[in-house]
Amino acid sequence: MLTALQIHNFVTIESLEIDFSNGMTTLTGETGAGKSILVDALGLVLGDKADSSLIRSQCERAEITAQFTLPDVEMATWLEQQEIPTDEGECIIRRVLNSNGRSKAYINGSMVTLALLDDFGSRLIDIHGQHAHQSLGSRQHQRQLLDGFAAHDKLCKAVESAWQEWLTTKDKLQELSDQQNEHRDQLRLLQFQLQELDGLSPIDGEWHELEQQQKRLANAQTLIRTADEITQQLYAGSGAEERLQNADNRLGELVELDPSLAESHAMIKSALIEIQEASSGLQGYAGTVELDPQLLAEVDERLGNYHSLAKKYQCDPDQLAGLQEGLKTQLASLENADETLEALQQQLDKAEQTWKSAAQKLAKSRQKAAKKLQQDVTEQIQQLSMPHGEFQVALHPAKSEEPLRYGQETVEFLVSANPGMAPQPISKVASGGELSRISLAIQVVTAGIGKIETLIFDEVDVGIGGATAEVVGQLLRQIASKRQILCVTHLPQVASQAHQHLRVEKESSKSGTSSTVVALDEEQRVQEIARMLGGVEMTERTLDHAAEMVSRGNQLR
Repeated sequence: MLTALQIHNFVTIESLEIDFSNGMTTLTGETGAGKSILVDALGLVLGDKADSSLIRSQCERAEITAQFTLPDVEMATWLEQQEIPTDEGECIIRRVLNSNGRSKAYINGSMVTLALLDDFGSRLIDIHGQHAHQSLGSRQHQRQLLDGFAAHDKLCKAVESAWQEWLTTKDKLQELSDQQNEHRDQLRLLQFQLQELDGLSPIDGEWHELEQQQKRLANAQTLIRTADEITQQLYAGSGAEERLQNADNRLGELVELDPSLAESHAMIKSALIEIQEASSGLQGYAGTVELDPQLLAEVDERLGNYHSLAKKYQCDPDQLAGLQEGLKTQLASLENADETLEALQQQLDKAEQTWKSAAQKLAKSRQKAAKKLQQDVTEQIQQLSMPHGEFQVALHPAKSEEPLRYGQETVEFLVSANPGMAPQPISKVASGGELSRISLAIQVVTAGIGKIETLIFDEVDVGIGGATAEVVGQLLRQIASKRQILCVTHLPQVASQAHQHLRVEKESSKSGTSSTVVALDEEQRVQEIARMLGGVEMTERTLDHAAEMVSRGNQLR
C-alpha cells in the first residue's frame, strides 16, 4: 500500500509531502491545477521513462520518493533475491531526474536499473486511465485475471510443471541429436585409437618392469663378469675373507689380554659374516643373469612401441594403460547413444502427454470461468453509461504445435460498446473513457483476486454524470474495501464518497507557478464538493447539497 509521497522540483511542484490512508482517496482541483502531475510522478517513481522537461524551471534536478508497505512475503522475497535490503515490510523507492536527462533509481537505498524498477513497480501499483500505462490490454494480464477469477492455481501449476519437464527433456534430446554427426566422427577416431592401443595391450606397471628388464639384458655380460671378479677378490688368495678371518683370530687372542677390544672384535666378526653372505649372494646372482639376445630384442621392441604411442598421444608411457581404459569408456558411451536417444524420445512423448492432460483440465476450467466473468463484467459496464455494452472473454487455440507454459489457449478480452457492433479487442475499440470504465468494471468483479494493493483511476468518469457518476463512486468504494484506491476525478458524485479527499491547488506569482496538495477536513470537503457542483456563486442551496452528498458518503463507510 502507498503510504507517503514526497515530490521536489517536479513540473510545477516545488516541494510536496502527502500521506495516504487505506480505502478510497480522491484527488480534485480546478482544471489545469495539476491533478495529473501526481499520477505522472507516481508513474516516474515506478519506472516510467524520464524526461528532463519534467524538472521544475530553473532547477537542476527533480526528486520523487514513494513509501509503501509491502503486500506480502513474496515481495520481500523478491527484494532479497535482488540483494536489496528489506525493512520489516516497509519499502522506499526514490527516483532522481537530472537536467542532463539522466536519472537514477533506488529501492531501499540500493541503486537499481530502470528495468528492475519497472518490474518491481508493476507489482505495487496499477494505473488505469487515459494518460498512464496500464495492464488491461496485455494478453498476459488478461490470462492472469481469468485464472485468478477461476481460482484454479493448482491446475495452472500442474500445466507449468508438465511444460517444464517437457522442455528440459526436449533440450536434452536436441543437444544429443545435434551431437550425432560429431559423435560419428569421434566414434571412428576412438575405434582407431583403441585398435592401436589394443595392439600394444599396455599393462599397468609394465613399463617400469620392462625398463628394468631391458637394463639387465643389455648389460648381462658386464653384470656376470663383474660379479665373478668381486667374488674372486673376496675368496681367492689373500682375499678379503681370508684377511678378515686372520684378523678375527688374532683379535680374539688379544681380547683375552685386554677385554676393551671386545667391541672391535665383534665388529670384525660381523663384517666377516656379511662378506661371506655377500660372496654367496654374488655367486648365486651370476647364475641367474640371462644372456638372451632374442629376449633383449623383444623387450627393446616393446619399449619402442610404448615410446611411439606415448609420443603420439602426448602422455607418459606408463599412462597408456589408463588411457586405453578411458577410451573404452568413451566408446561404450557413444555406442549407447542411440539407445539414449530412444529413451529420451520416449520420455519426451510421455511428458507431452502429461502436459496435454493437464492443459485440457485447465482449458475446461477456463471455459467455465470465462462465461461467468463475461456475464458479471457485462452487468457492471451496463451501469456505467454503456447500456448496450457487452464484454466477452475469448479463448483462442494457441498457434503452436508444441506445449506452452500457460496452457493450450490464449485469453483475449473483447468488448462491444454499441448495438450492432461486433466485439473487438479492448485496446482497438474502447475510447479512453470507455477503457477506464471497463477496467473499473473488471476490477470490481475481480477485486478479491489480484495481488496489487494500490489501484489508481485517472479520470475514469470522463463522459458520464448524474446517476451513473454516483454508481462509479459506489463501485470505487466497493473496490476500496479490498484495495487502496486513488481516484483523480472532476465529479462531485465520485469525490463525495471517498475516505480521504485531497485538493490540488495552483498559485502564480512573479517567481513562477506552483502546485500544492491540501488534505481537506469535513468543512473543506463540503466547500470543494460545492465548487464541483458548479455555479458562479456559492449559494446556501449548493452548500446544503454538497453537505448532504458528503454525509451520504460518510454513512457508507
